[in-house]
Parts: sequence; C-alpha cells; structure tokens
Amino acid sequence: MRTLNFFISFFGLVLVTEISAQSNLTEGNSKWTLSTSFQVTGGNYFYNESSTLYFLYGGIRYQNENFSLYSYIPVVAQNRPGFTQSGMMIIPTGRESAEGGEGNGGMMNGGNLHGGNNSVNQTSMMNSEISLGDFYLYGSYQLFNEMNNPIDLYFTPGIKFPTASSSSGIGTGKFDYSLSANVRRSIESFVLLAEAGFIKFGDPDGIDYKNPFTYGIGLGKFISENGNSILLYFLSYTSILDNYEPPRQLSLGFNFKLNRTMVLSLIGSKGLSNYSPNFSFSAGLNFGL
Repeated sequence: MRTLNFFISFFGLVLVTEISAQSNLTEGNSKWTLSTSFQVTGGNYFYNESSTLYFLYGGIRYQNENFSLYSYIPVVAQNRPGFTQSGMMIIPTGRESAEGGEGNGGMMNGGNLHGGNNSVNQTSMMNSEISLGDFYLYGSYQLFNEMNNPIDLYFTPGIKFPTASSSSGIGTGKFDYSLSANVRRSIESFVLLAEAGFIKFGDPDGIDYKNPFTYGIGLGKFISENGNSILLYFLSYTSILDNYEPPRQLSLGFNFKLNRTMVLSLIGSKGLSNYSPNFSFSAGLNFGL
C-alpha cells in the first residue's frame, strides 16, 4: 500500500518539517534512510530589520512495519542571531534591537525580550555566524493502520538535545520535549492528514516560554503511479509568549521519486503571523539503503 508520511521532525520553523514519499514495506522488513537537505528562511518577525537563516541538515531514519526512529542535526548560518528551532518553526529568542525599546525590538525590556540576560550583543548581530544546531530525535509508533481500521494513527514523541550553544543565538541551551498524535486517511489517490501535539520548552535565561499545543491539517495527493506526491499543510501553535501572535504557517511540498531508492523533496512555506518567518524554502534528498 502506498503511504505519504509527514514528519514534524524536519525543517525547523518553522518549518523547521519533512514530507516524504515512502516505498512499500513488507511485513517484517526494515529500512534505513539517509537524508540531506538545504533550507533558507527569512523575515522581519517583530524586529525592524530582516533576519535570514540557512540550514544544512543531515539525518538518518530507521523504520520497520510499525515503528520508526528519526534523527537529524543542522549546520546553521545566520546574519542576525537570536532564534531557535522548534520542530517546523523558527522561534525568536529575543535579542537587542538597534535602537532598543518597545516598537523596535518588540516589547523589549532593556534590549532583551521579556527582560533578563541576553548573550548575543549588537556587535555579533552585525556579522554572519556559522554554528552547529540542536540535535533532534523522534520516534513514531503506529497504533492503527488502514489495512484493518478506518485510519492510520501514529504517536510521535521527540526530544531536542541542546547541542547548539546558546551564545551562538541559534539555541536556548535547554532540552525540549514533544509528543504528538498523527492521523492519516487515504481516499483513492488523496491523503488527509491531521495532528495534535504538545511541546515542553526549556527556558533560557530571561525568557519564560509557554508550553504550546500544536495542531495541523493537510491534504496530500499522489500524482503518478511511481509515488510522486504533493502535500498542502497548515501548522499552528498556541501562544508561546504573552502579547505575541502564535506561530502559524502554510506549507506546500512536492516529492519526486528519482529512482527506486532516492526521493527529491521541495518545500515552500509562508508564515501567517508576525512571530513566523515571512518565507521558507527547502530542498532535500532521501536515500534508501
């Protein structure tokens, strides 16, 4: 049976997401997949100047009939540090604005978001930096499948390890934990997707994040017999910080099966709130072993 998997564990985002068309797996067989991708994301958020981040990801996934384990880590280049990843989202961590004060930094207190210390100073923001990002590990267990039930149902726990230094501006230096439930229903060549989840953020110095609920809905379609597919997906969080809109974005992804073991993925995203990037684009390859 053909399947379309949507992994919250890719392209942090925002969308900081991966969409992949997956080969058939027969009962008892396992599969390893290597992935690499490049992503660029940018926007003003609530700051006066634009911020652009570049991600080069490397990942590996193991999957058998009902269980999968996926991990990835990016190398990050940024022109204005002060952001962290959260699944498919890029979340501002707060940083000094050029002039400081409300309206220039977005409810800053002494140049810091919600007050407190900020290790990224104005001088470092003027220069591009390249650093290692956080390491993500996700598991996925399929409780129901469409062979015997009306839907596919997955439970996906995840953990973010703080391998990115908080002083680089791309990490909080804290662990994050997540849990989501994902539902999928196939109708001929179409696939309906929905998810609901929860994220426990680690709070860096000076910032008190709310722990958001997440929810998403999508529509996918296979566009060829060999498994090429397209997916439109909406993802939103509840509020993370007081007085700021929740992160929301709409993504459109394409998967092209180049051969029996290789899939090319192209994803474009548009932020739908001022706490989200204006845009994100990524291209990646998955290699079946």
